[in-house]
Amino acid sequence: MRTLRFGLVFGALLAAGPRVTLAQPPGDPFHQAVSRAPVTVLPAAESAPAPAPTVPQTSLAENVETCLAQIDSLRKEQAALKGGAQDDEQKKRIELLQKQVETLEKMVRLLADQLKKQPGAAPSMEQLQLQAATLEGRSLQAARRDRELAGAIDDLREHVNAEERYGPRLPSQLKQLFLGSGTNETPLSIYGTLAFGYSKILGDTASAANGAGRLPTPGGFYFGEFTPDFLLRLNDWIFLEAEIGIGSDGSVSAGSFAQVDFFVNDWLTIIGGRFVAPIGWYNERINNPWINKLPADAPGSAPLLWLQVLPPMAMLGVQARGSFYLGCSPFKLEYSAYVTNGLNLTPSPNDPGGIPTLSELANLENMQDTFNIISNELAFGGRIGLWWPEVGVEAGISAMHSGDYVAGGFEDSISLLAVDLNYHKGNWDLRAEYGVMHQQTLSFLEQNITRQGFYAQVAYRPRDCGIRYVEDIEGVYRYCYVDFKGIDATMLDLSTFGTPIDVPVRRQQNEFGINYYFTPRLVLKAAYQVNDEFNFHLHDNQFLTELAWGW
Repeated sequence: MRTLRFGLVFGALLAAGPRVTLAQPPGDPFHQAVSRAPVTVLPAAESAPAPAPTVPQTSLAENVETCLAQIDSLRKEQAALKGGAQDDEQKKRIELLQKQVETLEKMVRLLADQLKKQPGAAPSMEQLQLQAATLEGRSLQAARRDRELAGAIDDLREHVNAEERYGPRLPSQLKQLFLGSGTNETPLSIYGTLAFGYSKILGDTASAANGAGRLPTPGGFYFGEFTPDFLLRLNDWIFLEAEIGIGSDGSVSAGSFAQVDFFVNDWLTIIGGRFVAPIGWYNERINNPWINKLPADAPGSAPLLWLQVLPPMAMLGVQARGSFYLGCSPFKLEYSAYVTNGLNLTPSPNDPGGIPTLSELANLENMQDTFNIISNELAFGGRIGLWWPEVGVEAGISAMHSGDYVAGGFEDSISLLAVDLNYHKGNWDLRAEYGVMHQQTLSFLEQNITRQGFYAQVAYRPRDCGIRYVEDIEGVYRYCYVDFKGIDATMLDLSTFGTPIDVPVRRQQNEFGINYYFTPRLVLKAAYQVNDEFNFHLHDNQFLTELAWGW
């Protein structure tokens, strides 16, 4: 404030004229210089007026230098305050500093005028003009710096504001999913699968079945499926799903699902209609040509566990399912529970007394139609799974009980249990499942039928090797094993089964495959099955190749 006070007093002094003498407070550098300057006093007798006290040019120049130094200091302090966070007190301080700078600049101009009026001021005037030009340049530079600083602060604020409003930068296809207005897609989405391939069962048909022989199975191209999936979002909590299956002969049939989903909350969804049975992992999660690591649409190409032990089917009923994290742990629990029409078997009209034959009881394909109701019995079941998403591990257990499954009032039921373990992370994909089914058949046979089976599969794809075409290649190996009690293979009618591989006989299977991914949803697969039956050889090794496209 001393500088401001000095400027005001000095301005008043200049306005009053050189003949007026003012009292100044002690410590003022300018007036100390004035008081130290010699003053010439004429004798009292003379009537000539006393000359006004003069200020040496050196004192005025020193004051100019002092003012310029103070202006520099004030501008630095002002810039420092503007560069940081500003509150009301700091804004007032900045305004005060600006007023002081303006006052000092006026003082410099007044000093320059005084120097012009004094004799011998030319050299000092040149220096003062140079200093004034320097001052003006510094002022322009400071103003430019202030504008740049203000612009940088505005850019930073706009950037932070944009991130708060729009979130992180994402690809346009992904970012639209997070728009508050919703996506720009229609509520109806259509996806689907197309699969076809070539299969050939190799072996001597005449010596099969321990010399009894079997029917030849010609090889050739097969049409796997063309299944459009229609997904319709009615609102935020109702979702419709339906699949249509188009056969190789042009026939149209119901697909694996036709259901309505009610999203009750984040961890509960109620499903009604025809849905894929949540049994194990394979049936619901990877029984899709472009997801499955091995050809699966050709007859006899599915894992043995899902051909002869567990039914790969859809069910008609009601289901409740959901998932949630267990507290603050990294583990996620998923669950499903359902009530549906049960498995059912309708004996052939040619069967005496309506009693099904052993071949009919042994073939699971005869029991998977849940559209028709043959009894008042229902099926109850569910699955519980535990995820560790960060590690890529999942394990689950499934169970189902179906009441009377044979038409005609027979009191026989079916129960099954399945356990699955899965790992998928990075380049590796591992699956293992075990299942057991208890099938009551005492009304028709001497003992019940018990089925059990197991399969393990490993796949590796070098996604990070750095060679494009090698990164698109995947190697797969799968081992399967099944065993049966209550089924005598020698008593079966082999002609009632689609392929020799569908025959429920104790066997193990080794399958080797190689895949090439043109895109993540377009894959060409080739595989070779080695089937080995115990004491009942069917000579049914199989070569498979399949092109699957998920569109």
